[in-house]
Amino acid sequence: MTNAMIRAANAITHADYPYVWGGGHPQAGVASAASGARGRRARRVGFDCSGAVTAVLSATGLWQAGSGVPNDAGVVAQLRAEHLIAPGAGSGPLEVTLYDDPGVHIFMNIDGRFFGTSDGGGGGSARGGAGWLYDGAPDAYSRAYKRYHFLPWVLRESTTYGHIFTFQTSGDPAVWAGAQTGDRVVVGYSSTRVGTMVAGAVSFAGAQALTGTVSAIAGDGSSFTTVAADGSSETFLTRGAPFSAQLELGDLIQVIATTLNGGLIAHQVTVTAAPVSAEASGTIQALAGDGSSLTLLTSDGQQLTISTGGNATLISGDQVGDAVEVRYLQIGPALVAQQVTDNGPAPPATTTSPTP
Repeated sequence: MTNAMIRAANAITHADYPYVWGGGHPQAGVASAASGARGRRARRVGFDCSGAVTAVLSATGLWQAGSGVPNDAGVVAQLRAEHLIAPGAGSGPLEVTLYDDPGVHIFMNIDGRFFGTSDGGGGGSARGGAGWLYDGAPDAYSRAYKRYHFLPWVLRESTTYGHIFTFQTSGDPAVWAGAQTGDRVVVGYSSTRVGTMVAGAVSFAGAQALTGTVSAIAGDGSSFTTVAADGSSETFLTRGAPFSAQLELGDLIQVIATTLNGGLIAHQVTVTAAPVSAEASGTIQALAGDGSSLTLLTSDGQQLTISTGGNATLISGDQVGDAVEVRYLQIGPALVAQQVTDNGPAPPATTTSPTP
């Protein structure tokens, strides 16, 4: 039911009706001109406060469509007589609350989002007409306004639409960090005394925390790859988030990720340890033909194969037999070169002849 109300409120907002005194009163849900208007004024149709509220209610069967609309106090009286509302603000999901200053003004809250011609302090349409309100609805906290919530059984009546909830966040972007349209989320919230829902934390449904070392970063920032301690690798899609720009090869990270269509979506990335470099020196024993790696024989006889990480320029000009110094990162079981310094051909090994 509440989502059907939201659809009706969206349609009224999109139409951008002006404020018209008495608008929407002759027939509930139908914008109209002011009573007795003539000429140009008769062509100006819209809603006033109670006309806007009943337009939403009539679209969902809670007010008889096409019937007459009384003033704000009359709307409340009729809904109470039909046992659809009770005193007090609603709370939590599936809540619709009317705010009425009897004989003066009425507006409403649908699942945490305010709607009306204004809340008495502006914040609606630039022309003063019916629409969603974006000023935080300060009059909802005024003692002049009496609050009435629709009973739960009314809001649970059948609807063909899923429910839409609107949460306030106090303007803190950290609450929804990593979330994008279409994400399945779990919202922890509290309710204010006027019935709005304030999100305290947003987590991602089905999310998992994965750790690993960054082994590759896409040039266009669209993805990055990590290697876990057991050598397994995972590639994460960033969906345009600036994660890749914040990462370096060798970073040890934790990723909060969900699975979508078989791929991993990164929502939040935390660097838990910066890259740690190591150095080795020795003689080049082999160079991959595609420039992807070099094999080094160290002075203590250890043989190391070191990847260039896709940067073949690191070993351009090097030859087998050259003495080199390599600074590298260990990423999982792999060694990835950061810098290769070529010291030229290694000196020939010296041999000692026995003394006669």
